[in-house]
Amino acid sequence: MYFADNWARIFVVITFLTFGEAQIIGGIVPNLIAFVLFLGAIGYFALTGKMAEMFGWENKK
Repeated sequence: MYFADNWARIFVVITFLTFGEAQIIGGIVPNLIAFVLFLGAIGYFALTGKMAEMFGWENKK
Protein backbone atom coordinates (compact mmCIF):
# COMPACT_ATOMS: atom_id res chain seq x y z
CA MET A 1 0.00 0.00 0.00
CA TYR A 2 1.32 3.38 -0.96
CA PHE A 3 1.42 6.62 1.01
CA ALA A 4 -1.11 8.22 -1.38
CA ASP A 5 -3.58 5.39 -0.72
CA ASN A 6 -3.66 6.30 2.96
CA TRP A 7 -4.39 9.95 2.17
CA ALA A 8 -7.11 8.90 -0.27
CA ARG A 9 -8.77 6.80 2.43
CA ILE A 10 -8.57 9.65 4.92
CA PHE A 11 -10.13 11.99 2.33
CA VAL A 12 -13.00 9.56 1.73
CA VAL A 13 -13.67 9.18 5.46
CA ILE A 14 -13.64 12.94 6.07
CA THR A 15 -15.88 13.55 3.05
CA PHE A 16 -18.37 10.93 4.22
CA LEU A 17 -18.44 12.27 7.75
CA THR A 18 -18.94 15.80 6.47
CA PHE A 19 -21.49 15.26 3.71
CA GLY A 20 -22.70 11.70 4.14
CA GLU A 21 -25.30 12.52 6.75
CA ALA A 22 -26.23 15.96 5.43
CA GLN A 23 -29.91 16.43 4.80
CA ILE A 24 -30.44 18.66 1.80
CA ILE A 25 -33.92 19.96 2.64
CA GLY A 26 -33.56 20.19 6.41
CA GLY A 27 -29.98 21.38 6.63
CA ILE A 28 -28.20 22.88 3.66
CA VAL A 29 -31.02 24.77 1.92
CA PRO A 30 -32.29 26.71 4.97
CA ASN A 31 -28.73 27.60 5.90
CA LEU A 32 -28.06 28.92 2.40
CA ILE A 33 -31.28 30.96 2.48
CA ALA A 34 -30.36 32.43 5.87
CA PHE A 35 -26.84 33.20 4.66
CA VAL A 36 -28.15 35.04 1.57
CA LEU A 37 -30.57 37.05 3.72
CA PHE A 38 -27.72 37.87 6.10
CA LEU A 39 -25.54 39.12 3.24
CA GLY A 40 -28.47 41.10 1.87
CA ALA A 41 -29.01 42.80 5.23
CA ILE A 42 -25.32 43.69 5.44
CA GLY A 43 -25.46 45.13 1.92
CA TYR A 44 -28.62 47.10 2.66
CA PHE A 45 -27.22 48.71 5.80
CA ALA A 46 -23.87 49.31 4.14
CA LEU A 47 -25.51 51.17 1.26
CA THR A 48 -27.95 53.21 3.36
CA GLY A 49 -26.06 54.07 6.55
CA LYS A 50 -22.93 55.85 7.63
CA MET A 51 -20.79 53.71 5.35
CA ALA A 52 -22.68 55.08 2.34
CA GLU A 53 -22.01 58.62 3.56
CA MET A 54 -18.34 57.83 4.05
CA PHE A 55 -17.91 56.54 0.49
CA GLY A 56 -20.23 59.11 -1.08
CA TRP A 57 -22.83 56.56 -2.19
CA GLU A 58 -25.77 58.61 -0.94
CA ASN A 59 -28.50 59.69 -3.32
CA LYS A 60 -28.11 63.39 -3.95
CA LYS A 61 -31.35 65.27 -4.50
